[in-house]
Amino acid sequence: MVSPNELAAQASCYGLPYGIFGIFCWWFTFFSASLVHANCPIFAPWRWGKSYRVQGPYLTIMTSILILGPAIYTCFKCKSDWIMILVALGQLTPWAFKLMNDGFKGRKMDSEKLKLGNSYRIAGLIFTIPLSSAGWVGMTALSISLMKTEKAVSIWIWSLYVIALIAMILACCINNTTFRLIMAYIFSSLHIIGSHVIFALISNHWNGFATTGTGMASSIIFFIGKRLLFIDTNS
Repeated sequence: MVSPNELAAQASCYGLPYGIFGIFCWWFTFFSASLVHANCPIFAPWRWGKSYRVQGPYLTIMTSILILGPAIYTCFKCKSDWIMILVALGQLTPWAFKLMNDGFKGRKMDSEKLKLGNSYRIAGLIFTIPLSSAGWVGMTALSISLMKTEKAVSIWIWSLYVIALIAMILACCINNTTFRLIMAYIFSSLHIIGSHVIFALISNHWNGFATTGTGMASSIIFFIGKRLLFIDTNS
C-alpha cells in the first residue's frame, strides 16, 4: 500500500492552485466564460450589452505568459513525476478553451478582428484537446494512486466522469452554439476539480496554497493570469 506521506511528498512540487482555492478558480473561470456569451464580460462593465470583441493580441500574449509560466515551472519542478506533469498541463485547459471560445464568439466581427478570431479558434482547438486529455489521464492516475492508500476516493470524484459524459452528450444533441461551448468546457476541464480535491486530500492543505514561497507565488501569478483572460481594454 502506498503511504499517504509518499503521495504528499510527490505533490510538494506542485506550484498551481488546488483545494478550495483551485475550485474557486475553476468556478470563477466558468462563470466568466459564460458571461461572455451574454455580452457581459465580468471585468469590462463598459462593454455590457455591446457586441463581443476578442481580446487583443498583446494582452493575450501577456496573459498567456502569466498562465504558462507557472505551469512550465511546475513541470520542471516535478520533472521526475509524470502524473504531476500531466495534471499541470491539464490545468491549462481553460486557457486554451478561452482562445477557442473567443474565436467562436468573434465570428461576426469586421474582417481584421475576424482573422484574429479565426486564429484564436484554431489555436484553441489545437491546444484544448491534448491539454484536456492530459488532465483526464493525470486525474485518473492520481485517483488510482489514492485508492492504494488509507484515504478512500469519494464516489463523487468518480461521478465527474459521468457528469463529463452527460455534458458531451448534451452538447451533441442540442443545436445551440453557446450551450455547446458551455457543455464542452465542462467536459474538457472538469478533471481539474478532481485533481484539486485529490491534492487537498493527500497534502491536508485544503486552502489550496502551496506551502513553499516560490510555489505560492507561482499559484498567485497563475490565478492573476487567468483573471486577465477576461479583461477588455477597449472602450
